[in-house]
Amino acid sequence: GNGAFFMAYSLETPAGDRYKLRKAAGRYWLLDMEQPGFPYKLPVVINEGGAFIWQFLAEGLSVTCIAEKLAMEYGIPEEEAWQDIIQFISQLKEQGID
Repeated sequence: GNGAFFMAYSLETPAGDRYKLRKAAGRYWLLDMEQPGFPYKLPVVINEGGAFIWQFLAEGLSVTCIAEKLAMEYGIPEEEAWQDIIQFISQLKEQGID
C-alpha cells in the first residue's frame, strides 16, 4: 500500500514552527503564528490524542515511532494507533496545515 509514504511523512519545520499548541478551557488549540490577521483563521481545535500526536509530529518523529508511543500511552494496538495518526494528519491537511 502507501505505508512507505506515511512512514516518511513528518512535519518538518514550517508547520512545527508555524503552529503552536495551546491548552485552554480544557481543549487543545493549534494556533497559526504566521497568519496576517485578515481574513482571520480560527484556531484548530484538537482533542488530547491529537495534541499527543501533534507534539511528536512537530519534533519530526516518524508515524511509526509515534504509533508506538500512542499505543503505549493509550493501551491500544499499534495498528489502531497508526490509523489514528494517519486520520489526524489528513484532518490537519483539510484544515490547510501540512
